[in-house]
Order: sequence, then structure tokens, then C-alpha cells
Amino acid sequence: MSCSALPYFRILATEFHEKADDEVCIWVEMTEPMVDSAFFGKMYLQALALLTAHRMKMAQLSQDMADGIQPIQSIAEDGGSVTYALNQSDIDSKEGSLKSTKYGQSFLEIRKTRIVGMII
Repeated sequence: MSCSALPYFRILATEFHEKADDEVCIWVEMTEPMVDSAFFGKMYLQALALLTAHRMKMAQLSQDMADGIQPIQSIAEDGGSVTYALNQSDIDSKEGSLKSTKYGQSFLEIRKTRIVGMII
């Protein structure tokens, strides 16, 4: 199985270091139809790796939430205030859930540069 985005994924998504290459490659393969190589050009493999990592992170968060674990972004010093990492308005926005992970945010940044052209 060819998985040319795997080296990019390994550099960009170190939190998934324990995932086997075969599993990551299946995620990459499922994500490939969502990323247009002509649109992203030289940034294609990076965009594919980032979107794959985003989808894997969202699947992990979804499983955690199903298990009753809420991702926490911050807790006040006195313990009286808790902010959860997923904001419903971000999820419902035009970009969907992409804003809710660092990988999705990086993917959006690359996509923005492709729309307006490279900034030098």
C-alpha cells in the first residue's frame, strides 16, 4: 500500500506515534478523496497529512465523549470555572469542525494560502 503522506503525518502529528503505519495509511486513504492534489499543488501531502490527523483527532475526541470524558481547555485556579475545548459555535461554523483541532486549523491556513496564492 502506497502511503506517501505518512512521513508528513509522522512529523506533524506526533501525538499519534503509537498508531501503526498500516492504521494511519488507512486513515490517509479514506481522507485522500477530500483533498484535491491540483488545488494544493506542492502543499498536497502536507494538507493530506493535516486533514488525516484532524479526522483521527476528532474520532478520538468523539470516542472520549462517548466514554464520558470531556476535553478540557482550561480550569480556573480556584477550580470554580471550567472551559471545555470544543465550542459548539466553532463546530457549526462554515469550516465545520476544522477549527476545533490544531491540525484542522493548520489545514485551513494552507487552504487560505492556496486561494490567494503564495505569500512571499
